Amino acid sequence: MSHRASRIARHAVVAAAAVFLAREAAANGSVAGFRAVTGPTVITRPGSYVVTRNISLGHPGTAIVIASSHVTLHLAGHTLSGPGGKQGTGILVDGASAVNVLGGAVTRFGTGVEVRGSTNVRVEGLHVNGEDAGGPPPGEVGILVFNSRAVFLERNIVSNTFLGIFVRGGGSGGNRIAENTLTGGASGQLGICYNPDGSGDPAGPSGDTVYNNLVSRFNVGIQTSTGTSGNIFRENDVAYFQTDIEEVGPGQNVFEGNTTVALVP
Repeated sequence: MSHRASRIARHAVVAAAAVFLAREAAANGSVAGFRAVTGPTVITRPGSYVVTRNISLGHPGTAIVIASSHVTLHLAGHTLSGPGGKQGTGILVDGASAVNVLGGAVTRFGTGVEVRGSTNVRVEGLHVNGEDAGGPPPGEVGILVFNSRAVFLERNIVSNTFLGIFVRGGGSGGNRIAENTLTGGASGQLGICYNPDGSGDPAGPSGDTVYNNLVSRFNVGIQTSTGTSGNIFRENDVAYFQTDIEEVGPGQNVFEGNTTVALVP
């Protein structure tokens, strides 16, 4: 089986699992073999978890924290809703390894999903939606990867955020960002951004591959900082308002086969 066929087959399995879990949760309020998540939660034990209802967080904070390794969290098509006003985090993977976050929606948070100080994390099939609330930076962030390695972001849809996907820190590397759809609103600034972690260390992420993403309706499509090096950005489609690709330290990364087009505001 070819790599493409294998990938399509895996996506079909993930989609079928989402439908099954959603039906089971709706019918029974639980799913055999999964621990039910019914409200804001801190996960501290390995295992498989499924969100069985929509969850609203009416105050600043985090809806679901994953603080244990070897966790699979399936939203099963449900929605995590935040307090709005660029506050709170939908899902935080904090210092964990071997984590999967799959299949649902995250809306009205300052940061939709954050992976912090973690390794071997997969985030797939999420719909992250902001309020198009603008800056100042970082504003609303769809998905944030902070000093984390071996993170795989695939086939997520991010819309109406100030930053689409934000990768930060010299501790970030070896990540794969593929086949995501990132669409800005009236205030979208950066589609994909690579930066230091803000601690004073100028080092940015290195060794990532970013490919086959659609980045549309942001002022800047892709931006990398001076300390960001050794990353490969290839075959991305970028529809931008001001700048398609801005590499602040020219020649430090590879940009190959990207298709770009300017939009009229």
